Amino acid sequence: MSLNREQERVVKEGEGYSLVLSGPGSGKTKTLVHRTAYLIKKGVSPENILLLTFTKKAAREMLERVEEVSHLPADKLMGGTFHHVGNYFLRKYADKLSLNENYTIIDESDSLEIINFLLKEKGEDLRAKGPKKVISFSVNSGKSLEETLESHFPHLLEYLPLIENIEKEYSKEKSRKGFLDYDDLLKKWLDLLMIPSVKEEIAFQFHYVLVDEYQDTNFLQDQILERISSVHQNLLVVGDDSQSIYSFRAANLENILNFPKKYPQSKLFRLEINYRSTPEIVDLANKIIENNRYKLDKKLISKSGKGPLPQIHSFESYKGQINFLMRRIKSKGDYKNTAILFRAHYQAANLEIRLAKEGIPYLVRGGVRFFEQTHIKDLSSFLRIIINYKDSVSWKRILEKQEGVGPVSSSKIIERIEEYSSLKEVIDKKEELFYGLSKKASEKIKEIINLLESSYKEKPSKIIKTFISDWYGDYLLKNYQNPEERMEDLSQIISLSRQYESLEEMLSDFTLSEEFKKEMKDEKNCLTLTTIHQAKGLEWENVFIIALNEGDFPHIKAKEEEALEEERRLFYVAATRCKRNLFLLSYSLSPRGSYLYPSRFLEEAGMEEDLEEEIELIEEDEFN
Repeated sequence: MSLNREQERVVKEGEGYSLVLSGPGSGKTKTLVHRTAYLIKKGVSPENILLLTFTKKAAREMLERVEEVSHLPADKLMGGTFHHVGNYFLRKYADKLSLNENYTIIDESDSLEIINFLLKEKGEDLRAKGPKKVISFSVNSGKSLEETLESHFPHLLEYLPLIENIEKEYSKEKSRKGFLDYDDLLKKWLDLLMIPSVKEEIAFQFHYVLVDEYQDTNFLQDQILERISSVHQNLLVVGDDSQSIYSFRAANLENILNFPKKYPQSKLFRLEINYRSTPEIVDLANKIIENNRYKLDKKLISKSGKGPLPQIHSFESYKGQINFLMRRIKSKGDYKNTAILFRAHYQAANLEIRLAKEGIPYLVRGGVRFFEQTHIKDLSSFLRIIINYKDSVSWKRILEKQEGVGPVSSSKIIERIEEYSSLKEVIDKKEELFYGLSKKASEKIKEIINLLESSYKEKPSKIIKTFISDWYGDYLLKNYQNPEERMEDLSQIISLSRQYESLEEMLSDFTLSEEFKKEMKDEKNCLTLTTIHQAKGLEWENVFIIALNEGDFPHIKAKEEEALEEERRLFYVAATRCKRNLFLLSYSLSPRGSYLYPSRFLEEAGMEEDLEEEIELIEEDEFN
């Protein structure tokens, strides 16, 4: 079976309640596949096996590999995400919960649309900053709305009565229209398992329950597993507490930490042999995570050949960091086997501009490129109007974000603007633009024209600050689930804009970055840019982790021990994505000119004792 000794133990001895602690690169998927195939070969019917994963892709790949390894059909084996399996049972037993079996599953955008409608109906604006996010966290964590706000959204506590009211109305609206959202698929599956006869029937069917990525389970999922494995008591969970990085999605680290206590008779297996990374990287990973207090005992051992020491490079500024990245990446040329990892998307803004200028093909994993994001394009549209007051596309984008202004009104305004000879004339004759419009629309458009008037002659950084403070910051609060993250992105643009005296030059660089994607001919040989959260489960030969500065990584908001430990686990995940060449980069001066300290994680990892350190200073003064 080409398994190591501990993997083989899991395959053959994983009866009863079993926790498999699986370090990064230790072959957990292979072990789960072989365990499943072993059960089928031993005579267990595929119908009596349940395999739960966190992505459809993972489930599909596992089922295909089970058939390949067992040489037996596994088509009757139930495998998939928790939501997929929950949906199956809810349709099967819909009558038990008085559900219409033909209910419609609504996605996140549908949910937001319903909730936003309910808010507007009550005459509320959207300053509650995303009640859906709070409601969803409450459902998945098993906490009340008040507990959820106190522990994870304290800045929204004043909105508790509103959110409670919206949650009730949202539930009624879903029930009335025969809708279930993603959270309902778990919550109602658990409700189903609370009915003794249904629980017995489902639990009796599955002699063996196998779960991947157990460290990512939330309260509901753990409760579901407890009930669905209650008859045969064969629950095998595979996970790594050191890779638990999704608490913001209500993933509960305590599920895996407390498994041995919850099931005292359980077995514990440790997959500690890492087949991915060199001994030097594995040693670094062990040093990183040993600083965490809340963890299970595990130590990685590398089976790869000796490699280079991870390198730490410190620079005077982020510009030095980018210069270094360009030199190293271009010298290797092996783009497809190289990744640049960062804690937050905004940290790659300067990098994307430089990659486009250098003609280096790159892909942003798990999302749009920095300059293609909605809020960045909103800012760009405002700036483009200053450069070209006849830019009808930009005007349309800005105008139609104003209350009371639709496509018809915006078209009329744009026609009038095109009759003027300059932006100054637009500003001077602004009253003429409002003719025939509603009072609300006129007021909103006047605000935008006044915003242009107060800022269009200023330097780029001042224009952007005014844009945010006088209009767009408030717009973000009212209209987005994650206004804080978007504000971080815009703050990065302010910092970036200090490099430019000319608005035209800055917008040219923005446009170059946007258009570069269309020009890329070889998408198979692309550099990967990704947040660490999106990088989990992947691997590359060469990995650069950037912006390892206090306040950036760990994040400035990670002040409590629990939050700091998750940041450290995030660093552990980042380092263990690398097979051979690992570079850890930091810099001393922020784009705003303030001094930055190197991340505490570098010191904890033994920077001064064991790792190769290089100080690279740049002479350019970019803060004039």
